[in-house]
Amino acid sequence: MVDIAEVQAFFFRAMREGYAGSGQKTEVADMPGYKEIRFSEGDFLLVDRYCVAPNLVKSAGTTTIWFDGVPVWVMNYGGYYEEEAISILKRALSTAYQREEFFGGRGQFVFTNGGLLYTNHPRLNDFARFEGREEVFGTTGRTSLGFHDYWGMSLL
Repeated sequence: MVDIAEVQAFFFRAMREGYAGSGQKTEVADMPGYKEIRFSEGDFLLVDRYCVAPNLVKSAGTTTIWFDGVPVWVMNYGGYYEEEAISILKRALSTAYQREEFFGGRGQFVFTNGGLLYTNHPRLNDFARFEGREEVFGTTGRTSLGFHDYWGMSLL
């Protein structure tokens, strides 16, 4: 069987190619309104499935990693983001994944870009068990442009 360090190393490789990277989004045939991004490498497979209600800003998703056909790790997230928050969200996520730094599976603690502020507050921050909230604020630092609550764990 695989160990958790190998799963975490795969997580970073896969997520660099996922939502925050150049991952190919496809519709999920049996789940209307859902999209997914897949990344596979050897015996590993990561699937990130998420939905956004049409004409609304609320979203939710699940990222699952399998090894040799067995689920070994999962992350769930949900909340809402205004359209103007998406670019900083992707940059914050991408920066953490490029540096292979784990902050609850999301972006680093604080990230600024273009006058926007991204914050991440993990309450638990271990790859084996984590939870927290990320949020994007407008230029004044007081207006929330959205958040995601997240949680996850190793299944090993």
